[in-house]
Amino acid sequence: MKLRIYRVITGGLLLLCMVMIFRFSAQPASESEQVSGGVAYRIVETWSHLTGTEYTQSEMEAYADRIDYPVRKLAHMTEYGILCLLACAFVHGYSGNWKVCGISAVAVAALYAATDEIHQLSVPGRAGRFPDVCIDTLGAVIWLLLFTALRKLWEKIAKRRGFQYNKNRKNERGDNCGRT
Repeated sequence: MKLRIYRVITGGLLLLCMVMIFRFSAQPASESEQVSGGVAYRIVETWSHLTGTEYTQSEMEAYADRIDYPVRKLAHMTEYGILCLLACAFVHGYSGNWKVCGISAVAVAALYAATDEIHQLSVPGRAGRFPDVCIDTLGAVIWLLLFTALRKLWEKIAKRRGFQYNKNRKNERGDNCGRT
């Protein structure tokens, strides 16, 4: 029963993430640029406050324009990183093998990035570009690698403290999950 609830929750979160990405991609270019430009401006504004640097309005706008592209691409990498981790969690509810989960999750993220770029072809002012698929997939891979490193660190710490994870745990079907 717990496994079924886990699958429903992770599957629901995965679908919610996909819907969120779809809705962001459905924004016309002018609306999307306004949102990312506002975020870039707030970053410059925050940097100004943290460092005590006084910028004029035009300097702040110029710096915001300069960092707008990297901010947008980092946002895409973050979206697809989260999508990848949610896909990994969902697949783990069925497979239990982290390698299978990771490969499947990156594949899901890459395929969704490709379909997202195709979708953007129909949005005013937007374009579907292969480099964007690569950037989104790179974000998924980076987040998966970070997750894997943290998971392995957690397992190492748990082992040192005497916590044993039961690798022979059975799922609700009675199958060996092979969780490691």
